[in-house]
Amino acid sequence: MTDPKIQTLGVTRWSYPGQSRGFRRSADDLDHLRTQLYAPHRLDHRLFLLEQLLIPCLAHQTDPDFLHLVVIGDQLPDPWRSRVLDLVDSLPQLEAVVEPEGNDIRDMLSEVIPRYKDDQCDVIAQYRLDDDDAVAVEFVAKSREIFSDLRPFFAADGIAALDYTRGFIMSTDDSGLNIRSVSSRFWAPGMMIFQDMETAKSLFEFPHMRVWHDMPTLTWKETPMFIRGSHHDNDSELSNFGRRTKSFKFNPQNLGRYMDRRFGIDLKQMRKEWTMHQQWFMGETESQTAAQ
Repeated sequence: MTDPKIQTLGVTRWSYPGQSRGFRRSADDLDHLRTQLYAPHRLDHRLFLLEQLLIPCLAHQTDPDFLHLVVIGDQLPDPWRSRVLDLVDSLPQLEAVVEPEGNDIRDMLSEVIPRYKDDQCDVIAQYRLDDDDAVAVEFVAKSREIFSDLRPFFAADGIAALDYTRGFIMSTDDSGLNIRSVSSRFWAPGMMIFQDMETAKSLFEFPHMRVWHDMPTLTWKETPMFIRGSHHDNDSELSNFGRRTKSFKFNPQNLGRYMDRRFGIDLKQMRKEWTMHQQWFMGETESQTAAQ
């Protein structure tokens, strides 16, 4: 059996002011949302995460054959807009997508993603990351490898999911930046969805906690594959998942070296930056913007 040609496509929404499905916002609501999302201290914090966490893990992928979209709103102000575009330009696998603000987020992404499909490929593998997420350096390569185990299930309906269940939570608060192990099913940063190219939909059409309902799914727990951020600006509170998660034994001799080799991140530098700017990032004091 000939191996299919797989396109790997990732998406990150970066502070995009949009509507959630089922909730229509007025112009005043959208202005209020922009005020929240575009607050200078918040944008500096998200820029810190993008630059120190997300982009390094993508830059260190052992398989460079992937495309990752960074979606921003068309009214994102400078200097953050320029800084994000500069960061995107620093890595050939990244592509900036500038979209009109105020659209339904799922509908917007369902229109954006087909623009970047490679019809020369047989299968599209989609994943989603927030700017406070990271994946292991072999995420793209390992997903291609494991797809061979999924092919019998994929063949029936042209769709299947790979769920990496082990990773880490990176928490930042008054105590500093801390790492703890976590094992959980169907978290977005640990998931890859494979679809037949001809019939593929946006992965945002499949709520990640219900992926098992829509397609066959293979869980993989051999090595930690993701980092998920936990901080004051999270959309979802991770403590709510307490009963659905477990920890696993993790005690490396050198945590910083492990995180560098596994995820391509400089943990020492991240801790230094967080300590230096913590009060500003959390909106507790005035400071110059990190984007300048």
